[in-house]
Amino acid sequence: MRKLTMALIAALIPASAMAADFSGTWVRDAARSKPVPYPNYWLTRVTPGQGGGQNQIYVMRVQQGAAGVQVSDPVHNLRTLVPDGKPRTARTDTMMATMTVTAAMAGETLTVTTVQPYGGMPGNVPVTATERWSLSADGSELTIATVSELPAGKLDNIEVFKKQ
Repeated sequence: MRKLTMALIAALIPASAMAADFSGTWVRDAARSKPVPYPNYWLTRVTPGQGGGQNQIYVMRVQQGAAGVQVSDPVHNLRTLVPDGKPRTARTDTMMATMTVTAAMAGETLTVTTVQPYGGMPGNVPVTATERWSLSADGSELTIATVSELPAGKLDNIEVFKKQ
């Protein structure tokens, strides 16, 4: 009877109330992460915490609220993700082309799919990156698993962050 009561209560709570809250300041655990190669800088430079910069501290700040999830990190322009499953267009980080970003929350997982020109320039072939964000049970770790579909094949990457 107790299990049935708890199941009924859980069913009455809105899904958004049960969704994970990714808010916080997160520092990437370089030893447990395999960073995503960032397509906008594949030729010109190494970005913080990527490639040869593995020993650099990579800090990401996330603010989640009713309007969406705002993400600030050293690689991207400020991102606002609206987890409603609807595609939105935005400027690429180079500001020279557009990309389509779709974010959706399913239970405790935030999925973000970004389609943009490889290298961030107009006319380049498209690259699709699908990020899956999840928190540890105690909320102290954020894991972002990314699958990038590039012209030459797929890349699987994982980043683990510790909450500050």
